[in-house]
Amino acid sequence: MASILRLPVEILSEIFFLCSKTQDGCRPRLVATVCKRWRNVALSTSNLWSHIHLDQEEINAESLHSLLELQLQRSGQAPLSIVFCEPRDITSTLKLLLAVSHRWQSLDLSIFTDGQQELIQNSTSHFPILKKLRIRSLPVFELGNIFRPLPLLRELTLSWLSCPIPSTLPWAQLTKFTLCGSSAVVALDVLHSAPNITEIWLYDCHSHDGDYRTITSPIRSLKISHCRTGFARDLLGHLTLPELQELILDDFPDSSIILSFFTGSVPPLTHLSLTGVGVSEGELIALLRLTDTVDHLDISWPSDVHTDTLMEALTIHSGNRRPRLLPNLRELSITGGLSCHNDVLLTMLESRPDLRLVELYYAGRTFFFDRAFDGLRKAGMKMTVLLDGPVDPFAEHRGEREIPS
Repeated sequence: MASILRLPVEILSEIFFLCSKTQDGCRPRLVATVCKRWRNVALSTSNLWSHIHLDQEEINAESLHSLLELQLQRSGQAPLSIVFCEPRDITSTLKLLLAVSHRWQSLDLSIFTDGQQELIQNSTSHFPILKKLRIRSLPVFELGNIFRPLPLLRELTLSWLSCPIPSTLPWAQLTKFTLCGSSAVVALDVLHSAPNITEIWLYDCHSHDGDYRTITSPIRSLKISHCRTGFARDLLGHLTLPELQELILDDFPDSSIILSFFTGSVPPLTHLSLTGVGVSEGELIALLRLTDTVDHLDISWPSDVHTDTLMEALTIHSGNRRPRLLPNLRELSITGGLSCHNDVLLTMLESRPDLRLVELYYAGRTFFFDRAFDGLRKAGMKMTVLLDGPVDPFAEHRGEREIPS
């Protein structure tokens, strides 16, 4: 008998559920067609049917309504995660969802038609267990009192709204917030209204003239991605983050603001990730001298930054009275190419016995496979070479490949 046929029902059920949560997850209806045993397990696993995506225009309205009824029935009383991105005016389907609003745990909502908006506005539904809410691409935000109260809401995403941010949302409850396609003025206003946010992601935002208020926030994780020139200057110039532990900058054009931000606030940073940030190697080293609490450094940009100068600055020399650069460093990732000599890189790694994870971009070089690195690996350092994905260089002869996280 094949091994998979001997799996207990509980384990098989858990595998199906975990697969359904991945980006390319197995659809429950597909799993149920494999064999009789899998069908029985799938039909008895209510959580497997709890992820509802209504964004399938290829299914006609009548069939979509029937499929939704069937899925709600099979989901039992499991909490629901819902994506509603249906451009057709099929209010009967939305009514069916609103009838079980007490089970909504996560909602990704787009409103396209007047009929959908009117139904939402006039709804008397309640959302006692809703924890995650995403609202996107709304021309107006006139949704009545449908999202009040939300006693368990903690995560909110607002994406490309062409209307004012609603004041009726429970801002004081939020701990995680994502803002897409808006301005620094709006971001600061949100942080003023939501004093308990500890994690924020700002994506494709822009600078905008307005009255900027100065905010001190307990944010511990800040990610700024693909934002336009001037946004970071307007935001960070009016923001103090005394508890910031993680800073992730991706495609970041305002490199000049970084040094002044750290010079002014000196947060207790432990994780610094810089991707496509246009700073010179000298500026990078100066920045790292201001962040001596960092234990996880991730830098990715063109190879001319990763030279002997950077490696020598990261090298710890015994007996040297100069302050050590990043004395607490435990994880180091450098991608985008290396322009340093092999012996300089090896000396740096050997000088840091506390390093436990090193990721380096391969870029056609073979020294990563040299036995000189074997001693570092035996001492507990995990070396990873990035080709088209993370690869363990010491597994080359075993034919093994590390699975990307």
